[in-house]
Amino acid sequence: MNINTLTWAAATLLLSLIVHISMVLAIPYLSENDAWRRMLNFTQANEMLVIKDLKEGNQLWAFHAPDIKYAICRYDITRAPVLVNFKILRGYWSVAIYDDEGRNFYAADGFDLLRPEMSLMLLGSDDVKKNENALPIMVPTDQGIVVIRAPLDNQVLKSQVFDTLNQAKCEQLKAAQRIKH
Repeated sequence: MNINTLTWAAATLLLSLIVHISMVLAIPYLSENDAWRRMLNFTQANEMLVIKDLKEGNQLWAFHAPDIKYAICRYDITRAPVLVNFKILRGYWSVAIYDDEGRNFYAADGFDLLRPEMSLMLLGSDDVKKNENALPIMVPTDQGIVVIRAPLDNQVLKSQVFDTLNQAKCEQLKAAQRIKH
């Protein structure tokens, strides 16, 4: 083999590697069927939705656990902070908050929260916390998703789990105060 053939082979291999890595990194931003877009189709902003039966049309992500029930809220803090209230039946319930790109920035389980009822106040950088009982969480984007996961380890407790999830609230505060710059 001569030096030109080796140079072209190395250049082709390097270019192929660059194209491959670029495409792998770009696919999440080019996808038209991500969890955020699917959620826009069947949720309202700042309202809690309990997913009773997971089917092909209402799955937010792949591989939902069949023994976990979900309550989700698509939050929007553009006008005012959002208050999320929910009860915890058992220590292994969890809550996670994601931005509109799917990046998780807050997660806690019932053992971390250490109380049977929880209030989270989702705040933007200009918001002032009003509710002293709520845990303040500074959100990185104006919109995102709150996911409450409730394991269903016992079929006898199924109705109690759904009743508790149905009591969860996600609501925009009416009288909110923002810092003026």
